[in-house]
Amino acid sequence: MMYKVLETPQGSILYRVDVKDKFRNVDAIVMDVDGTLIDISNSYNKAICKTVNFFLKILINMSIPETVIMEAIQRLRLTGGFNNDWDTTYTIIMGVLSELSTDDLAKIANTLDEKGLSRRPIVTVKTMNFYGGMSNVLKSADSRGLQSIEEWLQSLPEVKYKHLMKIRRFLGYPDMLDRSLLASVFDEFYYGSEIYSRLTGRQPLLRSENGLIKNEKVIVRKDVLAFLKDKTKGKLGLTTGRSRIASEIVLGGFLKEFFKPEALIFIEDLLRKSKSQQIDPSSISKPNPYTLKCCLEALKPYRLATYLGDSIEDALMAWRANQEGEELIFIGVYRYTLDPESVIKTFMNLRVSAIIPTVNELKTLLEGVL
Repeated sequence: MMYKVLETPQGSILYRVDVKDKFRNVDAIVMDVDGTLIDISNSYNKAICKTVNFFLKILINMSIPETVIMEAIQRLRLTGGFNNDWDTTYTIIMGVLSELSTDDLAKIANTLDEKGLSRRPIVTVKTMNFYGGMSNVLKSADSRGLQSIEEWLQSLPEVKYKHLMKIRRFLGYPDMLDRSLLASVFDEFYYGSEIYSRLTGRQPLLRSENGLIKNEKVIVRKDVLAFLKDKTKGKLGLTTGRSRIASEIVLGGFLKEFFKPEALIFIEDLLRKSKSQQIDPSSISKPNPYTLKCCLEALKPYRLATYLGDSIEDALMAWRANQEGEELIFIGVYRYTLDPESVIKTFMNLRVSAIIPTVNELKTLLEGVL
C-alpha cells in the first residue's frame, strides 16, 4: 500500500495513491468532534486524570502521576475500543485497585456497603506497585472495550473479583449510567457545577465553578467549513461522543450555520436516555457504525461520503459501515492526539484513505489539486 506525502505548515498529509482520484468526488461529509473539530487536550483528558485521582484518594488515599494516566489513555485509545472517556476512567481505576491486597480490598468493599461516599480515605496505602495493575489491564484491553476488561476482571482470584464488583457498584459504572457516581464526578469536572446541574437536573457534588470545558479551543476554521458546505451543497453531519450542550458551548454558531440539523448525532445524550429506552450502549457507541449510518442516511442522496476522525474507533466505525453496505472513505487526523506518531502508524496499518494533520487540510484533499 503506497502513500504519497505532501508537506503543509501544519504537518504531513499522507494519501493513498489508489484513492487519490476519489477525493474530488466526495459530496457528503461526516465529522467527529473531539480532537477533530475541537482541541480536548486540556479538557476531557484532564477530566479523566482528575476523576481517577478523586476516587483513588477516597478509596486508598493515593494519587498517581498525570503522565502515567495520559500514557494509559493513549494505549487504551489505540486499541479501538475506548472512545468513551467514562470507560477509560473506569478501566484505569480498576487496573490500579486490582493490585491491592485482598485485605485492603475487603475493607474498602465492606466500608462502602456501610457508609457510601466518604471524603475521608477508607484505607491508606503508603507503597503500591500501581504500575503492575495498570500494565495488566492495558495488556488485556482490546477493540471490544469494556467486554475485554470484564473478562480480565473475571480472570482475577475469585475473592478479589468479588470485592472489586462491590467497588464497581459504588462507582455505578458501567451498568447504572442514570445514577453513576463515576460519570457524575467526571461530568462535573468537565462541565463545572452550574452546567452539570443544568444538564443533569442534579445537585453538584464538587462545587466546581470552572469546568475544564473552558479550556477547549476550536480547531476548524470558518473558511474551511464554508468551503466544505459549498462543495457538498450543505451535506455536512457529525457524530460525536459528547453532548449537544457541550458541542454548542464550544462550537457556537458553527453547528447551525454549517451542519445539517438531521445529521447531528450526540452519543452522550443517547446514552443518558439509554436506560429508560432500554438501549444497549454498545449498539450506539463507537466503533459500532449505528450513529454514522444515521448521519449518512440524513445526508442522502450522495455519490461518495467521507468520515473524518482522530481515533482508531473512528476508523473501525467507517470500515464497519462499509461492510454493511455504505459507500464512504475514512480520513484520519492526528495533530491533536496524545501521540501523533503512533496514531499515524496505526492509521497506515489500517490502510485508511488519507491521514492529515487537522481538519483544515481536508480542503487541500478535496480541492482536486493533488
